[in-house]
Formats: sequence, C-alpha cells, structure tokens
Amino acid sequence: MYNEIRWEECALGKKLYTKENISKAKTEWLGIPELVVLKTNRDDVVLEVVHRRYFEDEKLLCPACRSSRTRCSKIVDRKLKDLLWLDEDHKTFQIISLLYHQRYMRCDNCGQSVFPEPTEFGEKGCKFTNRLSDALADGTFQFSYKKVCQHYGVPASTASVGEVMRRRIQCRESLLPPVRTPHIISIVEVVFFGEFYPAVLGIWDDEVYCLDILRDSSEETCGAFLKTLDANQVETIYVDPVDSLFSAVNQYFPMASIVVTDEAIKRYARNAMLDIIHSDGKRFPVVHKDRRLTVLHKDLDDRTVVPRIKEGMKSRPRLQRAYNHHQRLLELMETKWSMEDLRTWSDQIPTEVDEFLAVGDIIDIFGEQLSGFLTLGEKPPNNYQFAVQGICDAIKDMPHCIFDVMRGRCIFSITHDTMEENGELWRYGIKSSRLTEKINEISANIREERDYGYQ
Repeated sequence: MYNEIRWEECALGKKLYTKENISKAKTEWLGIPELVVLKTNRDDVVLEVVHRRYFEDEKLLCPACRSSRTRCSKIVDRKLKDLLWLDEDHKTFQIISLLYHQRYMRCDNCGQSVFPEPTEFGEKGCKFTNRLSDALADGTFQFSYKKVCQHYGVPASTASVGEVMRRRIQCRESLLPPVRTPHIISIVEVVFFGEFYPAVLGIWDDEVYCLDILRDSSEETCGAFLKTLDANQVETIYVDPVDSLFSAVNQYFPMASIVVTDEAIKRYARNAMLDIIHSDGKRFPVVHKDRRLTVLHKDLDDRTVVPRIKEGMKSRPRLQRAYNHHQRLLELMETKWSMEDLRTWSDQIPTEVDEFLAVGDIIDIFGEQLSGFLTLGEKPPNNYQFAVQGICDAIKDMPHCIFDVMRGRCIFSITHDTMEENGELWRYGIKSSRLTEKINEISANIREERDYGYQ
C-alpha cells in the first residue's frame, strides 16, 4: 500500500515530503552533497534519502526534446549499499543501507519521454554508491573481488564487477600523463583464456615498456589507440602476423618500417609446440615439461632431465618428431638465418605435425615483413624476447576475469615510468620486468585467496 500511495500522490501532483521531514544531522553525517536524509524511525544503518532537488523548484529538462515541461510520474525505491569512512586514514569504516526514493519524470511537451531523475552518487543499475564502488574497485585491482567484498561485508555478485571496475578504470586512466611516443613500437597478441588481446609495447634505451592492452585486434580498436601517438616519431614497428594489426599500422604509420621479428616466429612455434605437448605429452616423465620441452636442448637448466626426455619420447613418436623439428628452428634462429632457411624449415614440417602449419603460413604470407626485419639497421634489444615472453606468460597465467578487470590490474594498478620535458609530464609506460613481477604478485594474491584488508 505504501508504494501505491506514493504513486497516487505523485500522480496528483503532491509531494510526499516537506523540508520538515529532513534530518539535518543525518544528512551531514551521510556526507553525499546531492542527497538529503529523511526523518524515519529506522536505525542509522538504513537511511531513507531523496535528491536535494526534490525540495527545489528546478524543472528537469527532457533528454529527448530539452523541454522543461516535465513532472513527476512515479517514485521508485532503489536500494544501495554505501560506505562511510570513520577515520582520516580510511582504515575503519561502516557499511550502511540507503533507500533512495528516485523520481521518474514525464515530459508533457513530447508526451513520449519518461526518464529517471539523474544522479551522480551511483551508477545506473549498480547496487553500490560510487564511494563504495570505488573502494571495491581499488581492492580488486590487487586482490580477488570476492575477498574484497568479504572485507567490506557486501555481497560479491559477478554481475556487478564490470560496473564497479569500469568507473574506477576511467578515473585512473584520466589521471595518466600522455604517452611519449617511442621510436620503436611493438604490438604483440597476448592470450587470455582463449581470447587474443594486443599488448602495445614501446622500446626506450633498450628497455621494453607496456603502453596498453587493447580490447581486441580489430583495425578500429588498434587504430583508436595508434592515432593518439605522434606518427612522425615512430620509425620501426614490430607487429604480430595479424592482418587487422598490419592494416592499422600501415594506415597510421605509412612511413615507418613495419616488420615481423624472429621473436614472433619463435613465439608462434612455441605455442604450436605447447599444443602438441598438451595433446601428446600427458603423463610425460619430466617436471615443468612446458618449459623444458620448448627451449634449446643445450640450454636446459637441469641436465639430469635429458635421459627422462629421451625415455618419454620413445612411446610418443609424434611428440618426438615435433620436438626435433622445433629444436631445428631454435638452432636455426641462433645463427645468421635467411628467408631461404625459414622456407626450407617450413617445407620440412612433418606431415602429421599440422600444428606447425600456421608457422609455415606466416613465413609464406609475411615473407616481405620478415625480410624487412633482416635488413633493419637496429635490431631489438637483447632482452626483447625475454620481456615479451614474460608478459605473455604472466597474463596467460592470471586467474579468470573479464577483460576490463584484467586490463585494470595490468595497466592501472602498476606504476608507470614518467619523465618531464619542457614543463610537461609524459609517460613511457610500465617497464616489462615490473609488469610481470606485479602481475604474478596479483595472481598469487587471488590464487592463494589472500585476505584483503589492513594488517
């Protein structure tokens, strides 16, 4: 009956509350500028609130026709959780419940539009106020969303994590200085739970920095980021062999040298070899087989595993042929190789090892870009392959989450390197070693279910 009365009174053009219904003390205690707290018999943990403009003569404009001929059509109760900090250090807090009486307005001018009273203290559809949402997001950058929600004593719904994180990500992104365009850019696809996301890297003084991770490999998405860079500064671009990525870099950097590196060939071959290990190498008698079966035989960190590798291969002929052929590629890449060498390796791919055919296609289709890499005057720094593999492995091993959370943890929870030039602050990105270290730390926090909170 309570809602029906409010509906009827609203329809009659009457207001349910007057300024005498305002609790000034509780309004000040709540501390949300656009809300006022109503006097009720409830405990302080549950507050009934309305927007400040409820008691003002301000007419809301219709979003459709911009007319001010609007009136209240109905009032809908919206329940939200809120966070009150009880000290200046933000270590002690109280979670309270708000019952927000939100007005819906009808436009008498166009007759079609019914719209909710706009708010700034909480996002549309979110069950948390912005200040609680921001606290949850800040914790989720480093720990699991579930553990952070447990710390604050609020329900952890996976449906709300995207809404919680996107707002904070936008805030942190807006605070970052602009990117100082490097002379050398690399675009590498990282794999995260079967999806491919381009990581944009920059190289400064033989150090590899991560600039951003993009939502997808489409030409539009990649182009939207690349156009923020100064095309006149870019001299060389290392690109993964993906048509849409090549189209984007060709469009925005037509004067740059665009190449496919030996690192890309080795990475794609390693991924193919891992697929074979996972399909044919079950119960293989070697610990850390993914790593030890994808490095050069001579670089094995433990020579005692050599007999076990030979023993394991005896009953796995397809894995043996794949391993031998992958070793030949790694040995070739250690020498001063040529395109003819790569084509020969591709032609000799064993018939039954079709996982390597994708690498052969890259050699065939992107031969011009591989040849361009061979003629580069300045090759990638010595730590380039190690840096790229470290980033790819760290992201691949992260616990499952939506893209926004993954990107937020990688890009907006780790310190960027910056420099000041002519009084303006610029950023290089995140140094690769720091990026992989912090990602692995965040993954450990989540995987080991470490508690979030102040010790």
